Amino acid sequence: MRDPILSISLALTLIFFISAYVGYTAAQANPGIDESLRKFFEGFRDYMSNPVILMLIIFANNAGKGLIAMLAGFFFGIFPVLFISLNGYIVGIVISLRQPEWGVQGVLMAILPHGILEIPAIIIACSYGVWLGYRFYRSLFTGETFKPYLMHALRVYLKVIVPILLIAAAVEAFITPMLISSL
Repeated sequence: MRDPILSISLALTLIFFISAYVGYTAAQANPGIDESLRKFFEGFRDYMSNPVILMLIIFANNAGKGLIAMLAGFFFGIFPVLFISLNGYIVGIVISLRQPEWGVQGVLMAILPHGILEIPAIIIACSYGVWLGYRFYRSLFTGETFKPYLMHALRVYLKVIVPILLIAAAVEAFITPMLISSL
């Protein structure tokens, strides 16, 4: 029997990469996107000098949004799909905007060390969100108990997703700035 989480994760991964491509091409076609993104990241500038605080902010942001995306799957699984799409779109924009300055190697050094952990963790959280949406609506029509599925998803979130996001936040706060400064 196929694992539904694996199938959903593969579909969401595809959506992520398609959205990244769309974001990349949108930024290429509309240079004004750069200013909006720059304003967003300026909010973090005050915390850049303290990597511990930056790590905690990144972790809280990603863990909170991952949990919300997972639990919001009750609404037909739409929110987790939109969340993955938006994240892919933003990654595409960032790649497009930074590539001229940093080159392909620099962009990869800035994204891959933490992204190799963070992106799959968020995709897994969103996969459980889609799965919970399916299980919730199935329980409405078949009478099967929903609570065991919710508890399973929360256990995976706490035991797998949260630790991965914590490590990714540490990499992003401590290692990524060193790699970027070497460009």
